[in-house]
Amino acid sequence: MRTLTIVLLALAVAGNAAAQRRARIGPTVSSMSLENGSGGSNSFTSFGGSLVFLSSDDGEVGVGVSRYGDLSNNSCVRQMTFISLESNYYPIGAKGVAPYASTEVGLARVLDQDPLLSLLGCNTSAQTSNELGLGFGLGVRINLGNQAAALVEGRFFQVPNSAIKALEGRANVSFAFGSPANTKLLNGTLGPAVGVLAPLSGALEGRGPTFGVRFRRDQKKGGSLGLQIDYAPLTVKTGCTGNCRPYAILFAPGYEPSLHPAWGRFYAEVGLLLAGFPQIGGDRGVAQGAHGGLGADIFSGRTLMTNVNARVLWLQRNDPNNHNAFVLQVGGSLSPRLEHVQSH
Repeated sequence: MRTLTIVLLALAVAGNAAAQRRARIGPTVSSMSLENGSGGSNSFTSFGGSLVFLSSDDGEVGVGVSRYGDLSNNSCVRQMTFISLESNYYPIGAKGVAPYASTEVGLARVLDQDPLLSLLGCNTSAQTSNELGLGFGLGVRINLGNQAAALVEGRFFQVPNSAIKALEGRANVSFAFGSPANTKLLNGTLGPAVGVLAPLSGALEGRGPTFGVRFRRDQKKGGSLGLQIDYAPLTVKTGCTGNCRPYAILFAPGYEPSLHPAWGRFYAEVGLLLAGFPQIGGDRGVAQGAHGGLGADIFSGRTLMTNVNARVLWLQRNDPNNHNAFVLQVGGSLSPRLEHVQSH
């Protein structure tokens, strides 16, 4: 949580500066926090590298390799090599000090001799297996002149069919090369967001306000792209046998068909939803679902914009006894005014 908090604070003060190059390559180091069998956590370091290309004004894609030489909290061996496709979304462009939302999916080659998998101690006969790995989170890119860039990121990472379900902090320093990219991007906006959760159906309900960051960028061809990432404290009301007060990191991209009256913007929103539950319990791991609702951006002078919104969140939980949960989230945020170009 400390890494994610630092990233959220950095996002709140992010701005723009020098132009970005079309590609970058460099080493990556990370610290992964894994829960142990006693309810505590242990941190492990990995090393790797990335080769990434700008795919558009607001995004980049590339490949990455990371080696986790030791992920074990006991004498048994647990190792992983992760080969992945990386994607970063920059709502205000990738120049200067640029916040981004990251997603990563790839092949995890895992060797796990964890004693939980064997009643006789370490499972020394365990073989390396191929699994799907998934990570998503928030980061900030800082362009260091025209030839280098530094990135810091907090994310949730999971390898299904293994004990690797963790929060991870990553840092990368890259050499930037290629001709400068000419952006045609409309300026995006971002700002802090807060909300409350009310149960509709299922076992989940909020036990406190949600806090996060909200991204928005207008599209020249109509509508807006949105992304909101929240820290959500929750309570499991029924069917819970352990850790009945989890928290989740909600990752909610969406598309917003919009109307533009003189006072601001009125929109509907629909999109996918991912929720990372890093703590031990029935929900631990990544839950998936969808979200949809209505909102309004109200202009305050020439520079500020206040948002109010209400949306329904649907999660297909990991707990086999109670899969589906529906929750109403009502919230608001404050950010710089969203740029909009009227179509002709």
